[in-house]
Amino acid sequence: MTPDALLQELLQAGIEPGLTPDGEHITVPAGRLTDSQRAAIRQFKRELIERLQESARLTIELLAAAMRACDHWGDGPEAREQMRQDMLATPPRQRADLLEYLQREYGRPRHAD
Repeated sequence: MTPDALLQELLQAGIEPGLTPDGEHITVPAGRLTDSQRAAIRQFKRELIERLQESARLTIELLAAAMRACDHWGDGPEAREQMRQDMLATPPRQRADLLEYLQREYGRPRHAD
């Protein structure tokens, strides 16, 4: 098994791993893991943490790009909240493609120099 295969297995089982606030440990809903999943998480802990950190970064960028789309269309608070919910409901494996689309259509963030 690979870290990516393990992550996919967990997600397909409805187990969405997260990180503790310090980013040092993986969290999962209590009582949901099989013994083999628990062992695999221990085996691939560092790789899984890296992937979860990347996923969190991608989600933040996706939400920012979605708000730029809302700015473009002049959306109000309700539409912005719906957009936020839609972005969070997007399956993790599709978020990079969606981010790329939003950045292409509504631009990338401007950084202060």
